[in-house]
Amino acid sequence: MLDGHGDDIFQYGDKLKMNFSSNVYSGADLSGLKDHLMQHFDVVGHYPEPEPHELERLLAAHLKVPENTLLVTNGAVEAIYLIAQLYKGWASVIPQPTFNEYADACRAFGHLISYEKTDELDVLPKDRLYWICNPNNPTGNVLLKPLVNRIVRQHPRYLFVLDQSYADYTLEPMLEPCEVLDCYNVMILRSLSKSYCIPGLRLGYIYSSPIIIDRLRNIRQPWTVNSLAIEAGKYLLKNQPQMIPDLRAYLQEAQRLRRKLSEIEGLMVMETSTNFMLVNIDFGDTKELKKWLIDHYGILIRDASNFRGLDHHCFRVTARTPEEDDQLVSAIKHYKEWKQQL
Repeated sequence: MLDGHGDDIFQYGDKLKMNFSSNVYSGADLSGLKDHLMQHFDVVGHYPEPEPHELERLLAAHLKVPENTLLVTNGAVEAIYLIAQLYKGWASVIPQPTFNEYADACRAFGHLISYEKTDELDVLPKDRLYWICNPNNPTGNVLLKPLVNRIVRQHPRYLFVLDQSYADYTLEPMLEPCEVLDCYNVMILRSLSKSYCIPGLRLGYIYSSPIIIDRLRNIRQPWTVNSLAIEAGKYLLKNQPQMIPDLRAYLQEAQRLRRKLSEIEGLMVMETSTNFMLVNIDFGDTKELKKWLIDHYGILIRDASNFRGLDHHCFRVTARTPEEDDQLVSAIKHYKEWKQQL
């Protein structure tokens, strides 16, 4: 799905002033990384490793897992498509609403897709994948770690893809790779792009059993992770900069934003355990709202109508600074007043 993601700022040029459409923390201090990359910019004059083994070694040491259980990828999306390709023709269960790329990847490789309807589950073949986004995009809800652990261990016949790309945007504990070394039916996806607030560099990884990782490695294209991304990943893993200075305070601000939006009659804001939230609006169309906010305030939101199970009354926003969040609330109130005058 090339169109319809959040953070589509490339469409708006100088109009954009505040971006609420991306789930990545907007206030990260990237100065140390920028300085490092400038000092090592000559890496772009050479081919990268066909596979980023040095970065994988650093990552394995950081996660306390064997090196042969990790595959660094060009963002979490490459990981998703590699998994769908490896299990071409299998059945995939994808609870909704969730990240669209799971279904897109599965369709590309001929999966039989179920959106978790009970009657479908009863007749699906046993060779199946369960795709679990946790924390979930776009809802922000989190499945508790003991529940996820129990599901994976009680159903060894099935394979589970646990996409934990937003693990660093919640206080809820996640299932860590080192805790499932004895499980051979789980693949954990993480996004270094989101953890370190560098979505433009595209870095992610898959943790799984050595057998699965080896099979994934055999079908991937060479040089999918570029030299600059590899250099950035090595710097970040060695230095571990704290991109979100105070996660607890940031999530408290997200809850404050949720309360302020909920006070607007006609908005229903879903509960969230992350920095982003799903909103339903009954006094307007989200495509219209998105355009109106850009035109009048330079504010960008995520139109969520293209998530399966959602409609043109749904949008997603991510907390920013208190001042910016207040401007978003004020702008939506203004939009409502404008609608009422029509």
